Amino acid sequence: MVLHVYYTCKPGMAVAFILSLKESGLQEKIRAEDGCLQYDYCLSYEQKDTVVLLERWQDEAAQAAHMAQPHMEDVRRLKAAYTIDTRLERFA
Repeated sequence: MVLHVYYTCKPGMAVAFILSLKESGLQEKIRAEDGCLQYDYCLSYEQKDTVVLLERWQDEAAQAAHMAQPHMEDVRRLKAAYTIDTRLERFA
């Protein structure tokens, strides 16, 4: 299963958002979860203040388990601090 998550960041905060996620160790915790095949944050070249998260999971059960992890609350806190909108695309 593949997800593309588009985060619209507060003006000028896209790089700070990515750095906060990396420096907190959250990205590596998530990459270590069972069934995680890819978890990469990218800056959009065309859409200013947009971060794109590319996720690949073994299956929907692995992604559901990911969302229930305690460290996802830390991700939500960072999202609240740095972003103003989130859009999700799901691919089979």
